[in-house]
Amino acid sequence: MTAIFPTAYFGSVAYFQQLVRCKEVVIEVCDHFPKQTFRNRCTIVTPQGRTRLSVPVEKPNGSKTPTSEIMVSDHADWRKDHWRAIQSAYASAPYFDHYASDIYNWIYSNERSLIRYNLQLTQWLIDCFGLEIAFSFTEDYHPSYPSNDFRNTDFDREDLPGFVPVPYTQVYFGDSTFIANASVLDLLFCEGPLGRNWLVS
Repeated sequence: MTAIFPTAYFGSVAYFQQLVRCKEVVIEVCDHFPKQTFRNRCTIVTPQGRTRLSVPVEKPNGSKTPTSEIMVSDHADWRKDHWRAIQSAYASAPYFDHYASDIYNWIYSNERSLIRYNLQLTQWLIDCFGLEIAFSFTEDYHPSYPSNDFRNTDFDREDLPGFVPVPYTQVYFGDSTFIANASVLDLLFCEGPLGRNWLVS
């Protein structure tokens, strides 16, 4: 099944579950980049609960800039903030040491294109979980598609309609309080490659 998806920065568990169901994924790059979406932000789990990390971006043509031309900003020290937040949140996670250096290198990547940056991150995560998903990109913009159009789905929502969370042991809350649908980073650090079971279930 082929489906149209937005790009995602360290996408959520629900995002990856839907990618797995579709197998052939087309990433929308021709739309005007929308504000305040998971295209440039993710949610991690901290002692305070859900904590959002946002990548600052540059829009060369303002609000009419297509997603394919969105650039990762170097003006703010966001990389240091993201790494510190992830390190603080997951240093005691079972698989943190296994993946930490790779995550650090991804965050400090010199890639400026948001689309390429996100796709490289997503492909690396797919490889970590041993998944098989084929990616391509839109070549022009269509307001709607007859089916399997997930461009406006808020995959970052904890209460995403149709998403049934399957709990796993998280760093701070264990089995007492499960924070559903965080970034797949949370699943990776807590369950390692076995996190695949949560994505294909």
